[in-house]
Amino acid sequence: MQFHRTSLLAACAALLVAGCAADGGMHSGMHTGMGAGAAPSRGALSAADMAFVANAAGTDMYEIQAGQLAMTRASMPQVRSYGQMLVNHHTMSSNELKTIVNAKGAMPPAALPPDKQAKLAQLQGLQGADFDRQFIRMTGVADHQVAIGQFEQASRSLADTDLRGFATKTLPVLRQHLGAAQDIAGRMAG
Repeated sequence: MQFHRTSLLAACAALLVAGCAADGGMHSGMHTGMGAGAAPSRGALSAADMAFVANAAGTDMYEIQAGQLAMTRASMPQVRSYGQMLVNHHTMSSNELKTIVNAKGAMPPAALPPDKQAKLAQLQGLQGADFDRQFIRMTGVADHQVAIGQFEQASRSLADTDLRGFATKTLPVLRQHLGAAQDIAGRMAG
């Protein structure tokens, strides 16, 4: 199943790259907030780079929307605070990723991937303590474990140095999210 998902992501990335090339690079955004005045370098992104972009952008969108749900549906204050943290951090991550990708004449996907839509729909059907348990188990722990593995791989293997740097810089934040979720999960069990 992981191979199928990876193949599907690579195919989607190839389509995105083809679409970005066809638009003549009309989507070059302005530099906003890369830190230390270092603007991302221009250059075409490989299919693997675009697959990572699609995955990271989808994860950010999902984490933001799931975090917003947590802020209104969770019964535990810690879960609501965790949701707010996800919204804040993943909004910053999303903005940084868009800046990098736009500077290279490409666009990250604008729609939530189907697998993330399904997870969000599952959370939308829950309230209170049921929501708390599922949100922390799925979004907080499981999804962050997967994201950490993907970002570790990206930090070592992506062709684009700006995206590799983004992946490396984002890893400590993802690990912080995982640790906070594990802490909350431990309190729920105790």
